[in-house]
Amino acid sequence: MTIALNRNTAPRSSLRKRLAGWVRGPTLARDIAIVLAIKFVLLMALKYTLFNHPQAEHMSLPPEQVAQALLSVPASHPSQGDQHAR
Repeated sequence: MTIALNRNTAPRSSLRKRLAGWVRGPTLARDIAIVLAIKFVLLMALKYTLFNHPQAEHMSLPPEQVAQALLSVPASHPSQGDQHAR
C-alpha cells in the first residue's frame, strides 16, 4: 500500500517542480506562450466585437449570389487595352 502511495506522489511532485520552474525562471518558451495567449485573446475579442454580425440585417445576400460575384471573371473594356500598340 505504501508503494502505491509513493508512486502517485512522485509524478505529482515532479510536475509541481516543472511548473514552479516554468513560472519562476525567464525562459523563451514561457515568454512565447504568454505572448501567444495574449494575441489569441485579443484576436478573439476583435472577432466577436467586429465580425460576428453584419452591420445591418437587411444587407445579407443569398450564398449563390455571393459565390457568383466572387468567382466570376470581370469583363475587360475594349477601351482598356495595350495603349502602347496604337
